[in-house]
Amino acid sequence: MLSNAEIADRLASLGQLLSTEKENPYKVRAYRRAAAKIRTLPDSLEEMVREEADLTQFAGIGEAIASAIREIVLTGELGKLETLRSKATPAVASLSEYPRLDPKRVLRVYKKLGIASVEELRERLESGEIERVMGLRAAQHVRQGITETHAMLLYRADDLRTAVEEYLVTRCGVKRAAVTGDYRRRVEVVEELVFVVQTDDFPAVVERLQRYGGRTPLLESRKDHAVFALSAGVLLRIQLATESDWGTWMVVCTGSKAHVRKVGTLQEFPSEEALYGALGMQFVEPELREGNDELARAATGRLPRLVTVGDLRGELHAHSTSSDGGDSIVAMAEAARAQGYEYLGITDHSQSLKIARGVSITDLRAQIRYIDQLNGRLCGFRVLKSSEVDILADGTLDYPDELLRELDYTVCSIHSRFSLGKQEQTERILRAMDNPYFRILGHATGRLLLTRPGYEIDVERVIEQARQNGRFFEINSSPNRLDLPAEHVRRAAEAGVKIAINTDAHGVGEYGLVRCGIDQARRAGLEASMVLNCQPVERLMALFGH
Repeated sequence: MLSNAEIADRLASLGQLLSTEKENPYKVRAYRRAAAKIRTLPDSLEEMVREEADLTQFAGIGEAIASAIREIVLTGELGKLETLRSKATPAVASLSEYPRLDPKRVLRVYKKLGIASVEELRERLESGEIERVMGLRAAQHVRQGITETHAMLLYRADDLRTAVEEYLVTRCGVKRAAVTGDYRRRVEVVEELVFVVQTDDFPAVVERLQRYGGRTPLLESRKDHAVFALSAGVLLRIQLATESDWGTWMVVCTGSKAHVRKVGTLQEFPSEEALYGALGMQFVEPELREGNDELARAATGRLPRLVTVGDLRGELHAHSTSSDGGDSIVAMAEAARAQGYEYLGITDHSQSLKIARGVSITDLRAQIRYIDQLNGRLCGFRVLKSSEVDILADGTLDYPDELLRELDYTVCSIHSRFSLGKQEQTERILRAMDNPYFRILGHATGRLLLTRPGYEIDVERVIEQARQNGRFFEINSSPNRLDLPAEHVRRAAEAGVKIAINTDAHGVGEYGLVRCGIDQARRAGLEASMVLNCQPVERLMALFGH
């Protein structure tokens, strides 16, 4: 029987080859999204096809892709894929096996360096030639694309978690199932899903899980736990618990190794609350169980009241159609107000970022006047005048001071020259922070999770500069950024530097991603008092120097 993973591989390969054929980019993305969705499905697509079930019931699978799936199952091949492979050069055809590579970018590397195969690409990468000739970003992209990964972004694991949990309850018949591990601690990237389960027939559960998604390999099985390789690319680990030791296993499987080691030898407890209570401690929220100082604080009743989505009063990093956003300022404001917010900062890109339609000096002045007029019509809501101002290579800001003075605040970010060394990059940010109109450092490390590690900075020096100059950081809630990392957020907060939790929304549909930033803030132990956009607008303006 074909596994869902094998079907997804063919669709992903087709998407890769279509992208080299100047195919409609929406169609390319549709095949890629469908492949990702299929990897999370618990039902066997082969069985569904043979039972003539409707495949379009799944989000992201339209009639064209459903037809392709039926063809794969019934014939063992996908005609369009085989045709494209037969027409493609060997170099292009081989790229179809690496769906995380952008064929257009890689073919430019092939042409420049005279490469004809993935094996040569790998050799030139390891020799340093790709970085030397094509630049750091090209080398990072190739490395990420050809390195086998067994990890996925946290927010992409949400659907998978739901599907596995439902399968455990409805198909495997467990009495109880609860997700734990890195996922429950809301770690940005997860390599395995861990479930604690209660059942009277653990071997039957193990047997049924091997049929998840058509076929899921069993890697390890013992009397009370088992490990599987999910087609989504991560591991699935299940741990057997009973009613009497449920709480013990929830603590053991949720906490980091350091946290569990500090908790010490555990007896059987029916609940987590009972376990921490027996140790004379407050209940420790899952996000805090990293092995830092949470147990010492729990023992003295000093754990923070972690920030929640409901504590937020506004959004401080959002883009409109004035630069590269998808919705107008009015539409963004109306959607923010519908979220229950009191204010919204419009932070369109500054003039130097041409790729994102950066706003000229003249147009930013016009936008400032427009927002002033708009605020005159709004009742109980305020649009804040701002910009995502590029930090240029020499540490200057991308607009003159006389224009920055007219803004309510700035979000200042790096979008270029990522290859600068740690000291140069740090000095660049420190010089920018000396500008009197610098307020918030946007996505401070420039990382893209599982794609780009970002640039190196001396975090301690940047935090100290922020403390001295009254500057702030953001947690960029975009789920492939989550920048600052939680450990840096914790250190900034300890230094008294407030943090904004921003979505970097490029459309009204992205406001909901703030939950990802809230997860990051909770892992760092932030309370609402330490979050800029949990403040009322008058207090916020005072913090910004108005």
